[in-house]
Amino acid sequence: MKLMKKKKKGLIIFLVALVVVGGCGAFFIPKLFSKSEARGDRKFQMNSVELSKMDLTESVSATGTIESASTTTVSADVQNVTVKKVLVKVGDTVKKGQALVSFDKSELQEAVTEAKEDYSDTVSQNSTDLSQAYQQLSDARSTYASDKKRLEKVVKEAQAALKKAQKKAKATKKESSASSAVGAGSVGTGSGPDGTNPVGTGSGGTGSMGGSSAGTGSSGTSTVTITDNMTVSEAKAALKQAKENLASTNKQNLKSINSAKQAVSQAQTSNKKQLRQAKRSVQNAQKSLKSASLTATMDGTVTALGVSEGSAYNGGEAVEISDLSSFQVTTTVSEYDINKVKEGQRVVILTDATGDEELEGTISYVAMTMGSSTLSSGSSTASAGGGSGDMSMGGSSSSSSSGYEVTIKLNAGNDKIRSGMTAKCSIIINEAKDVYAVPYDAIHTNSNNEDVIYVKDSSGSMASGGSQKEIKVTKGMESDYYVEVSSSELSDGLSVIIPSDESTATGSSDSDNSGDGFGFMMGGGSFPGSGSGGFPGSGSGGPPSGGGPGN
Repeated sequence: MKLMKKKKKGLIIFLVALVVVGGCGAFFIPKLFSKSEARGDRKFQMNSVELSKMDLTESVSATGTIESASTTTVSADVQNVTVKKVLVKVGDTVKKGQALVSFDKSELQEAVTEAKEDYSDTVSQNSTDLSQAYQQLSDARSTYASDKKRLEKVVKEAQAALKKAQKKAKATKKESSASSAVGAGSVGTGSGPDGTNPVGTGSGGTGSMGGSSAGTGSSGTSTVTITDNMTVSEAKAALKQAKENLASTNKQNLKSINSAKQAVSQAQTSNKKQLRQAKRSVQNAQKSLKSASLTATMDGTVTALGVSEGSAYNGGEAVEISDLSSFQVTTTVSEYDINKVKEGQRVVILTDATGDEELEGTISYVAMTMGSSTLSSGSSTASAGGGSGDMSMGGSSSSSSSGYEVTIKLNAGNDKIRSGMTAKCSIIINEAKDVYAVPYDAIHTNSNNEDVIYVKDSSGSMASGGSQKEIKVTKGMESDYYVEVSSSELSDGLSVIIPSDESTATGSSDSDNSGDGFGFMMGGGSFPGSGSGGFPGSGSGGPPSGGGPGN
């Protein structure tokens, strides 16, 4: 009884194994021939793809860095000032005008006081210098007037002495002529009680000008002496000297007046310059005092700090603020593709942080020249003293010199995005929605030079005796792998034939499978649209085979 049970159990296992082997044979053997055709020692593989509508895109790929769309660095126009307190930290959100850093103002206040005192001293000293210059001018004019008056008096006295000498000489000459006429005796005794000649003594002795002299009162001129008994020649010499002294002294005094005028003008000019410098020093000191607290120049997030409490600050970038609600990508595009890229084009962006989530962007800038579009690297700075400054649109990134700089603005924010992340960008050059498309290798050129595709007819598998059908198509947009096709004969579900690489048969016995429904390839027959005896698309004008995906 137990033996019969064992025999029955063994028989059942054998039958099950036989069924399994038979099923596998039935499954695999047709597969060996369903998509192949042998000819001689060559075996051709045929694939097909089911036709359906899809979205096509033509794009340019680029890789760049995500950064804030607007970034600014704030600095103060002060030197050697102690940082009293840092009021923010990295990651803080700030508003325009908000205080960021404060400094120790004691030294700055002292500087303002000293500058004001210097200004007051300058005003006082300038007043003194100008007064002295005016006094020198006044003295020069007074000296000119007094010397002129005195020397003109000497000239007049000399003129009077000359006239007197001339008159006396004339009288003497007249008396001499009369004495010659009456004889020496009468003239010699005269009528005087002492027997002297009254004409010889004259009526005035030395006269009113006897023994007088007049100096010029100015160094470098000769003294003029005038007496009552001067001869005509002596009087003329005295007059000449008096006139020369007057002219020389007047010239010297006028020169002194001009020098004094120049001194006044120079004092006025110097005073203006010194006052302007002193005033500027006060303004600079006041500005430094006012700048002793940094304020935000835009709304945003603190992304970097360049100061710490208790340290000495000597200018430079203190706080970096970025607008993290708006990002952009800076990238480069090669000269081969740059003419396809235009402002306003849509961009699909992927990052490691966002995984398969596609971010949308828009081209906002395309450089006109290769290399960086900025003249200097680094973020621009904003001076916090007056609350204004330049803003860097795009932070401190610079583009490679091997391509043209392109800026892509992200259309919406994302909590996973961080500045500095790498972005893989697909710039959409062209796109078509819901269209029929086939791989490149599925399109061939027939004998009429028309673009066609080949599909299996509705009668069933070609391996079981079915045939193919040629459909004339119009090509449209092309992507990297697919071509848009249109025709009134196209419909969803058509099985489009795609050739693949041929392979060498493993033995001559494979040729025995030639009767499995691919008779159109035997006996020198040709596939519709192909070259003589060739596979679809193998004739001239057809695209290279093996590039499209299989079914």
